[in-house]
Amino acid sequence: MRTNLKWRLMASLFLTSLLTHSGLTHAQTTADAITADSASQFRQFTADYLVYRAGKNHGEANRYLKFSDGRYQMGYSSDISWLIFSDKRQETSNFEINNNQVQPLDYVMKRRGTGPSRHYELHLDPVKKQLTVGKERELKADSWQDDWLDPLSYHQQLVLDLRAGKTEFFYEVLNRNGNSKTYHYKVVMEEPLALPYGTVRTLRIARMDDPEKQVYAWVAPELDYMLVRLWRGEDNVEQFDVQLHKLEFTTPE
Repeated sequence: MRTNLKWRLMASLFLTSLLTHSGLTHAQTTADAITADSASQFRQFTADYLVYRAGKNHGEANRYLKFSDGRYQMGYSSDISWLIFSDKRQETSNFEINNNQVQPLDYVMKRRGTGPSRHYELHLDPVKKQLTVGKERELKADSWQDDWLDPLSYHQQLVLDLRAGKTEFFYEVLNRNGNSKTYHYKVVMEEPLALPYGTVRTLRIARMDDPEKQVYAWVAPELDYMLVRLWRGEDNVEQFDVQLHKLEFTTPE
């Protein structure tokens, strides 16, 4: 039972840490690709995913990206169940883009289900160079780093770097307690991929900084490097497989 609980928590948690379309056809999507007027401008979207393990569907997740008043908001929600266990969570990240670099401002995560409920907050002030954590906004004593990213916003930094032609990536990602860890990813191959959404051309990206676990993410260049699949295993045994189901680009407000 502990193993089942571990899988349920990992499936929901890891989808949010890498871890971002289908009212349009693939031809329409490609023709409607992101404009070149700003290399750092993202298209707004809402995306639905299905969460599998051993070929069985155990839940779903949703992600969105919105732009308003000069900043972006990325949101994530999931509802996953496994036997008697359940996990529901919501996350939001507000960030800006400065010189092709994502600057996170606020990050909030709420979780409920089997086990204790959780509530985490990160607040970053790039002017004062301060990081505060929790509802009480406790000031972290650690020194400020300009390249800090939060568990959601770094997904969009990956998009910017892929657009720039990079194939290897290092990100300083803050955890929910305000401590940073270096995430290391590398593009390992290009391949077509059949998904509930349809068949798309993808780049497979491997996480390199955790040798005990196998993590692969597939992004679709024709969908502006959208995350379309995420697979995680331990000792090459599948823990979960997250696949894009529906995608819709939305009109700017």
